[in-house]
Amino acid sequence: MENVDFLLNCILNFAFVFLILFVLSLSILLLTTVFPEKTNVVDDSAVMNAITNHYTKSYPQLRITKIEEQK
Repeated sequence: MENVDFLLNCILNFAFVFLILFVLSLSILLLTTVFPEKTNVVDDSAVMNAITNHYTKSYPQLRITKIEEQK
């Protein structure tokens, strides 16, 4: 009888862990839905200025037309 109780206890604990993981995944889904990732609205004017100044000093004969981020 003890083996059956032990096996039942293990199965119930295993199921309980998956229940906790399911609840946590639902809470993460809810939080990411309510608070979505912010769009990339960062003012990079200082970085663009630094890049432009560096390249105009290093290569004065060239003109910078476009700066893009590589992903």
